[in-house]
Amino acid sequence: MTALRLDPDQDALDFGASVRDLLADLAPAGVLRAAWDSPEGRIPGVWARLADLGVLGSLVPEDLGGLGLDVRSVLPVLIASGHAALPEPLVETLVGSALLASAGGEVAARWLPEIAAGKAVVGVGIGPGELVNAGPWADLFVLRDKDGRLHAVEAADVTVVATPSLDQGVRLADVQWQPGEATVVSQADDDAGIDLASVAVAAQLVGLGEAMLDLSVRYALQREQFGKLIGSFQAVKHQLADVYVANAFAKPVVARAAWSVARDLPTRSRDASHAKYAASRAAARAARTALQVHAGIGYTYEHDLHMWLKRTWSLTSLWGDTAWHRTRVADYILED
Repeated sequence: MTALRLDPDQDALDFGASVRDLLADLAPAGVLRAAWDSPEGRIPGVWARLADLGVLGSLVPEDLGGLGLDVRSVLPVLIASGHAALPEPLVETLVGSALLASAGGEVAARWLPEIAAGKAVVGVGIGPGELVNAGPWADLFVLRDKDGRLHAVEAADVTVVATPSLDQGVRLADVQWQPGEATVVSQADDDAGIDLASVAVAAQLVGLGEAMLDLSVRYALQREQFGKLIGSFQAVKHQLADVYVANAFAKPVVARAAWSVARDLPTRSRDASHAKYAASRAAARAARTALQVHAGIGYTYEHDLHMWLKRTWSLTSLWGDTAWHRTRVADYILED
């Protein structure tokens, strides 16, 4: 039997390292906070740099200006974006480009080069729930009608009603539109887009868990109580160790799901939901522990931790919450 290799190859690891370095330079906590407080909600220059690195075109075919990769090769990039709590519509643009590439046709030929070049943002409304992330930013929407058909609808042909969010790094919207035959790009009633998005968001949650563990350890080695660093207390050590273990166990689950999605395996939906569930639980544990380690200051808007906490809470709900994905896994297992 051939062993299943889930670890990213060196090219993928280098890709992720390049993005992590870029975000450390262009999107540190102070810049991230400024983006949260701005009307636009985005970090100037980051989107163009991501396009220059090939991130935005990673799932776009090479003949249309992309890299022609699959989700396995961008997992380290997605983890890096989660680690930085990046307030950019990366998942939606990757999912939208993959769906358009799969559908092909004139719409794909027109829009995919623009997406890869960073000149177009895609909003995707195909998952559970009615709100679309990045709705106010999108130039093109990939939407699903009640019959399961996919439509590509330009921003001028929809009504976008912005919806407030606890996480100011995501910009949610209710997208109102009217399906028509002219906008249909695929007749397939398929959950491929939901599965891809679930894996991508799960990877970001892994990155968020790593970042909150880093913040917690750093604080525990600075904060003193009763004349000692709180990091020396056994109870704190155990909690931080539990966070590390939970994230370490979630990471291969996400990698396995990426393999299933890339190969379009029969277990694709089960594996994707398992990944989203496991990564959500691990990130939630990291968030809870980070709050306990930081104590009262961790609740305040003035402390940077709140941005990572709120991103965790929003991503555990977007593209299906833990209950939705747990039910999806159970339905797959019990369907026979």
